[in-house]
Amino acid sequence: AMPAVAMGTWSGSYKDCEKQDFLCINQHARFAVENWLHIGGTHIDGANNYRTQTSVAEALQRSGVSRDSVFITTKCPGAIGYQATIQCAEDNLQMLGLYGADGVGYIDLLLVHFPFYQKPACRFHATAAECQPPHSSLIYASKEELQETWRAMEELKRIGVVKSIGVSDYNLTHLGHTLETATEPIEVHQVQWNPRSHDEAMLDFCKSHGIQLQAWSPLGGAQDSVLSEPAVKTIAAAHKVSTPQVVLRWALQRGVAVVVGTANPEHAKSDLDIFGFNLTADEVNSINGLQAPMSVQI
Repeated sequence: AMPAVAMGTWSGSYKDCEKQDFLCINQHARFAVENWLHIGGTHIDGANNYRTQTSVAEALQRSGVSRDSVFITTKCPGAIGYQATIQCAEDNLQMLGLYGADGVGYIDLLLVHFPFYQKPACRFHATAAECQPPHSSLIYASKEELQETWRAMEELKRIGVVKSIGVSDYNLTHLGHTLETATEPIEVHQVQWNPRSHDEAMLDFCKSHGIQLQAWSPLGGAQDSVLSEPAVKTIAAAHKVSTPQVVLRWALQRGVAVVVGTANPEHAKSDLDIFGFNLTADEVNSINGLQAPMSVQI
């Protein structure tokens, strides 16, 4: 089973690194993963797009933790079609391949990162005119592209390269298109989910289709932080825990797994320590009520 709390390795988690300083980002990712495994965490969340996979591999190798006691999630960079998805899995295995004598060997969970993909020009030249407003740097996948991408995911699962398959940041239409022709279930759907932004229709859909919802950014953004809300502070004081622990616990009690991201050892320790208390139904409802208007995706 997928461990409920994952350590993410997205570059945006490391606030003291500049956006494109991948040396700094990779040092932080390596430390974060090594520390996470040291304190008893077992689930690592990565992606092609994060450019931290080789650092994850180094941390896994240095940790001395056996492959079968770690759960590795990674992502392909969008609904990129059949052959590109197969290639993406191979690329991920190569990047993670420093781990152990025979490499990683398999991926525990592979996700389709987005229901779109980047225009080629924008991938290489972010400043290109066609990538600037009012133009979009993204192309949304067609129904056929969503289905062909999923067909590749099913094949990767069939041959044992990937144990579980899922998607990320799909809306209900994307999920519906994918399920129309799916022969294997969508096992996990990773979305933004926090007290300010929680799509109840999406949670209901996932529960009714046996899909595990997983939250990225479970604490919300720095702006308009939910952690300073009086209701959250009151609940934290009542349970003698921190405000982030309350918010992560709320997600788990709603049936949502979480991906945290920090290179701070103290924060990592408390993020993992959310199984020793339970919120009351009233406390869960008061946190539900912090939803911001118009934040639900269509």
